[in-house]
Amino acid sequence: MADTPNYGFHPSPEFTVNHISEYLATENALQRTRIIRAAKFPKKVEIAAYAQIRKSLQAALSKPEFDRSGLELLADRLSTKARRETGYARDEALRCERAVRAFIETVQSTALSKLQISPAPSPLRLHQSGVRLKVTMDAAVSSETGGTVNSGGIVLLYAFSADRGPVKDRLNAMTGLLFWALEGGQMEPLPRLCLAIDLAGGEVLRASSSHIRFRQHVAESCHEIAARWETIDPPDDYDGPDWR
Repeated sequence: MADTPNYGFHPSPEFTVNHISEYLATENALQRTRIIRAAKFPKKVEIAAYAQIRKSLQAALSKPEFDRSGLELLADRLSTKARRETGYARDEALRCERAVRAFIETVQSTALSKLQISPAPSPLRLHQSGVRLKVTMDAAVSSETGGTVNSGGIVLLYAFSADRGPVKDRLNAMTGLLFWALEGGQMEPLPRLCLAIDLAGGEVLRASSSHIRFRQHVAESCHEIAARWETIDPPDDYDGPDWR
Protein backbone atom coordinates (compact mmCIF):
# COMPACT_ATOMS: atom_id res chain seq x y z
CA MET A 1 0.00 0.00 0.00
CA ALA A 2 1.34 3.46 -0.90
CA ASP A 3 2.23 6.01 1.80
CA THR A 4 -0.61 8.13 0.49
CA PRO A 5 -3.11 5.66 -0.98
CA ASN A 6 -5.35 6.64 -3.84
CA TYR A 7 -8.34 4.76 -2.40
CA GLY A 8 -10.31 4.62 0.82
CA PHE A 9 -12.46 1.79 2.15
CA HIS A 10 -15.90 1.62 3.80
CA PRO A 11 -16.33 -1.76 5.53
CA SER A 12 -20.10 -1.34 5.89
CA PRO A 13 -22.65 -0.06 3.32
CA GLU A 14 -22.50 3.72 3.03
CA PHE A 15 -23.75 5.82 0.11
CA THR A 16 -23.61 9.56 -0.50
CA VAL A 17 -26.60 11.32 -2.04
CA ASN A 18 -24.68 11.36 -5.34
CA HIS A 19 -24.09 7.62 -5.24
CA ILE A 20 -27.67 6.68 -4.39
CA SER A 21 -29.16 9.12 -6.89
CA GLU A 22 -26.97 7.63 -9.62
CA TYR A 23 -27.87 4.11 -8.49
CA LEU A 24 -31.59 4.84 -8.55
CA ALA A 25 -31.32 6.35 -12.03
CA THR A 26 -30.07 3.13 -13.67
CA GLU A 27 -31.14 -0.50 -13.83
CA ASN A 28 -28.00 -1.60 -15.68
CA ALA A 29 -26.33 -4.33 -13.59
CA LEU A 30 -22.77 -3.39 -14.62
CA GLN A 31 -23.34 0.27 -13.82
CA ARG A 32 -24.86 -0.60 -10.44
CA THR A 33 -21.82 -2.77 -9.63
CA ARG A 34 -19.56 0.15 -10.58
CA ILE A 35 -21.50 2.51 -8.30
CA ILE A 36 -21.31 0.13 -5.33
CA ARG A 37 -17.56 -0.32 -5.95
CA ALA A 38 -17.07 3.48 -6.09
CA ALA A 39 -18.92 3.86 -2.77
CA LYS A 40 -17.12 0.98 -1.05
CA PHE A 41 -13.67 1.95 -2.35
CA PRO A 42 -13.85 5.75 -2.88
CA LYS A 43 -11.09 7.14 -5.06
CA LYS A 44 -9.55 10.26 -3.57
CA VAL A 45 -9.11 12.08 -6.88
CA GLU A 46 -12.85 11.76 -7.48
CA ILE A 47 -13.69 12.94 -3.97
CA ALA A 48 -11.40 15.95 -4.48
CA ALA A 49 -12.99 16.97 -7.80
CA TYR A 50 -14.13 20.61 -7.74
CA ALA A 51 -12.77 20.91 -4.18
CA GLN A 52 -11.20 24.31 -4.90
CA ILE A 53 -14.59 25.88 -5.70
CA ARG A 54 -17.21 23.98 -3.69
CA LYS A 55 -16.92 26.16 -0.58
CA SER A 56 -17.03 29.34 -2.66
CA LEU A 57 -20.21 28.24 -4.45
CA GLN A 58 -21.80 27.11 -1.19
CA ALA A 59 -21.03 30.47 0.41
CA ALA A 60 -22.30 32.38 -2.63
CA LEU A 61 -25.76 30.83 -2.30
CA SER A 62 -26.44 32.80 0.89
CA LYS A 63 -24.72 36.07 -0.15
CA PRO A 64 -26.33 39.16 -1.73
CA GLU A 65 -26.65 38.77 -5.51
CA PHE A 66 -25.07 35.33 -5.00
CA ASP A 67 -21.62 36.99 -4.90
CA ARG A 68 -21.57 37.42 -8.67
CA SER A 69 -18.58 39.78 -8.72
CA GLY A 70 -16.56 37.55 -6.39
CA LEU A 71 -17.29 34.46 -8.46
CA GLU A 72 -16.40 36.22 -11.71
CA LEU A 73 -13.00 37.03 -10.19
CA LEU A 74 -12.66 33.39 -9.11
CA ALA A 75 -13.47 32.18 -12.64
CA ASP A 76 -10.86 34.56 -14.10
CA ARG A 77 -8.23 33.26 -11.64
CA LEU A 78 -9.05 29.68 -12.62
CA SER A 79 -8.68 30.59 -16.29
CA THR A 80 -5.24 32.05 -15.57
CA LYS A 81 -4.29 28.97 -13.56
CA ALA A 82 -5.33 26.68 -16.42
CA ARG A 83 -3.00 28.50 -18.81
CA ARG A 84 -0.15 28.12 -16.32
CA GLU A 85 -0.65 24.46 -15.37
CA THR A 86 -0.41 21.17 -17.26
CA GLY A 87 -1.97 17.73 -16.98
CA TYR A 88 -4.55 17.06 -14.28
CA ALA A 89 -4.09 20.46 -12.60
CA ARG A 90 -4.88 22.22 -15.89
CA ASP A 91 -7.90 20.02 -16.59
CA GLU A 92 -9.28 20.49 -13.09
CA ALA A 93 -8.85 24.27 -13.27
CA LEU A 94 -10.79 24.30 -16.55
CA ARG A 95 -13.55 22.11 -15.06
CA CYS A 96 -13.80 24.38 -12.04
CA GLU A 97 -13.91 27.52 -14.18
CA ARG A 98 -16.72 26.02 -16.24
CA ALA A 99 -18.66 25.11 -13.10
CA VAL A 100 -18.30 28.61 -11.62
CA ARG A 101 -19.48 30.31 -14.81
CA ALA A 102 -22.37 27.84 -15.06
CA PHE A 103 -23.32 28.59 -11.45
CA ILE A 104 -23.39 32.34 -12.15
CA GLU A 105 -25.57 31.90 -15.23
CA THR A 106 -27.94 29.35 -13.68
CA VAL A 107 -28.48 30.85 -10.24
CA GLN A 108 -28.85 34.42 -11.48
CA SER A 109 -31.66 33.35 -13.82
CA THR A 110 -33.76 31.60 -11.14
CA ALA A 111 -36.14 32.78 -8.43
CA LEU A 112 -33.75 31.65 -5.68
CA SER A 113 -33.32 35.25 -4.54
CA LYS A 114 -36.85 35.07 -3.10
CA LEU A 115 -35.83 32.29 -0.70
CA GLN A 116 -34.27 32.59 2.75
CA ILE A 117 -30.95 30.85 2.18
CA SER A 118 -28.35 30.19 4.87
CA PRO A 119 -25.12 28.17 5.12
CA ALA A 120 -25.63 24.43 5.10
CA PRO A 121 -25.67 22.43 8.36
CA SER A 122 -23.74 19.22 8.96
CA PRO A 123 -24.60 16.31 6.66
CA LEU A 124 -27.88 14.55 7.39
CA ARG A 125 -28.15 10.76 7.78
CA LEU A 126 -30.76 8.24 6.72
CA HIS A 127 -30.60 4.53 7.50
CA GLN A 128 -32.46 2.30 5.09
CA SER A 129 -32.34 -1.49 4.78
CA GLY A 130 -28.81 -1.76 6.18
CA VAL A 131 -27.32 1.20 4.27
CA ARG A 132 -26.23 4.54 5.73
CA LEU A 133 -27.21 7.35 3.39
CA LYS A 134 -25.30 10.61 3.74
CA VAL A 135 -27.23 13.66 2.50
CA THR A 136 -25.04 16.74 2.22
CA MET A 137 -26.65 20.09 1.44
CA ASP A 138 -24.86 23.00 -0.19
CA ALA A 139 -27.19 25.46 1.53
CA ALA A 140 -30.18 25.43 3.87
CA VAL A 141 -33.52 27.02 2.95
CA SER A 142 -36.27 28.23 5.26
CA SER A 143 -39.61 29.97 4.88
CA GLU A 144 -41.99 31.46 7.45
CA THR A 145 -45.73 31.62 6.86
CA GLY A 146 -48.23 32.57 9.56
CA GLY A 147 -45.74 31.97 12.33
CA THR A 148 -44.77 28.51 11.02
CA VAL A 149 -41.18 28.02 9.84
CA ASN A 150 -40.57 25.39 7.17
CA SER A 151 -37.27 24.00 6.01
CA GLY A 152 -35.58 22.84 2.84
CA GLY A 153 -32.19 22.86 1.21
CA ILE A 154 -30.17 23.11 -1.99
CA VAL A 155 -27.92 20.45 -3.53
CA LEU A 156 -25.61 21.29 -6.44
CA LEU A 157 -25.00 18.63 -9.09
CA TYR A 158 -21.61 18.76 -10.83
CA ALA A 159 -22.34 16.58 -13.90
CA PHE A 160 -20.22 17.97 -16.73
CA SER A 161 -19.08 14.72 -18.33
CA ALA A 162 -20.02 13.87 -21.90
CA ASP A 163 -22.06 10.91 -20.64
CA ARG A 164 -24.40 12.67 -18.23
CA GLY A 165 -26.91 9.83 -18.07
CA PRO A 166 -30.50 10.33 -16.85
CA VAL A 167 -29.81 13.62 -15.07
CA LYS A 168 -33.45 14.42 -14.35
CA ASP A 169 -33.86 11.10 -12.54
CA ARG A 170 -30.81 11.95 -10.44
CA LEU A 171 -32.19 15.39 -9.61
CA ASN A 172 -35.51 13.85 -8.56
CA ALA A 173 -33.69 11.40 -6.32
CA MET A 174 -31.61 14.16 -4.73
CA THR A 175 -34.61 16.30 -3.88
CA GLY A 176 -36.56 13.31 -2.62
CA LEU A 177 -33.72 12.21 -0.34
CA LEU A 178 -33.22 15.75 0.92
CA PHE A 179 -36.91 16.09 1.80
CA TRP A 180 -36.86 12.70 3.53
CA ALA A 181 -33.68 13.45 5.51
CA LEU A 182 -35.12 16.74 6.80
CA GLU A 183 -38.18 15.07 8.28
CA GLY A 184 -38.01 14.76 12.04
CA GLY A 185 -36.01 17.97 12.41
CA GLN A 186 -36.99 21.09 14.29
CA MET A 187 -38.78 22.54 11.26
CA GLU A 188 -41.27 20.85 8.95
CA PRO A 189 -39.77 20.46 5.45
CA LEU A 190 -41.68 21.47 2.34
CA PRO A 191 -41.11 19.80 -1.05
CA ARG A 192 -40.98 23.17 -2.84
CA LEU A 193 -38.07 24.21 -0.59
CA CYS A 194 -35.97 21.13 -1.41
CA LEU A 195 -34.04 21.88 -4.61
CA ALA A 196 -31.37 20.28 -6.76
CA ILE A 197 -29.49 22.38 -9.31
CA ASP A 198 -27.89 20.82 -12.39
CA LEU A 199 -25.07 23.28 -13.08
CA ALA A 200 -24.20 21.82 -16.48
CA GLY A 201 -27.78 21.81 -17.73
CA GLY A 202 -28.94 24.98 -16.02
CA GLU A 203 -31.98 23.24 -14.52
CA VAL A 204 -33.48 23.66 -11.04
CA LEU A 205 -35.77 20.90 -9.81
CA ARG A 206 -37.90 20.77 -6.66
CA ALA A 207 -38.99 17.72 -4.66
CA SER A 208 -42.26 16.02 -5.47
CA SER A 209 -45.01 15.94 -2.86
CA SER A 210 -45.73 12.33 -3.90
CA HIS A 211 -43.02 10.18 -2.40
CA ILE A 212 -44.43 6.77 -1.38
CA ARG A 213 -43.21 4.91 -4.49
CA PHE A 214 -39.88 6.76 -4.40
CA ARG A 215 -39.19 5.69 -0.82
CA GLN A 216 -40.14 2.12 -1.62
CA HIS A 217 -37.66 2.25 -4.50
CA VAL A 218 -34.94 3.56 -2.15
CA ALA A 219 -35.63 0.84 0.42
CA GLU A 220 -35.53 -1.89 -2.23
CA SER A 221 -32.31 -0.52 -3.71
CA CYS A 222 -30.66 -0.25 -0.30
CA HIS A 223 -31.61 -3.86 0.45
CA GLU A 224 -29.90 -4.86 -2.81
CA ILE A 225 -26.83 -2.75 -2.02
CA ALA A 226 -26.45 -4.21 1.48
CA ALA A 227 -26.80 -7.75 0.15
CA ARG A 228 -24.09 -7.21 -2.48
CA TRP A 229 -21.64 -5.11 -0.43
CA GLU A 230 -19.49 -8.00 0.79
CA THR A 231 -19.27 -9.50 -2.71
CA ILE A 232 -17.78 -6.40 -4.35
CA ASP A 233 -14.01 -6.56 -4.91
CA PRO A 234 -11.83 -3.44 -5.26
CA PRO A 235 -10.60 -2.11 -8.62
CA ASP A 236 -7.43 -3.60 -10.07
CA ASP A 237 -5.27 -0.64 -9.01
CA TYR A 238 -6.59 -0.58 -5.41
CA ASP A 239 -3.91 0.52 -2.93
CA GLY A 240 -6.02 1.41 0.11
CA PRO A 241 -6.54 -0.18 3.55
CA ASP A 242 -6.91 -3.92 4.03
CA TRP A 243 -10.46 -4.73 2.98
CA ARG A 244 -10.76 -8.45 3.71
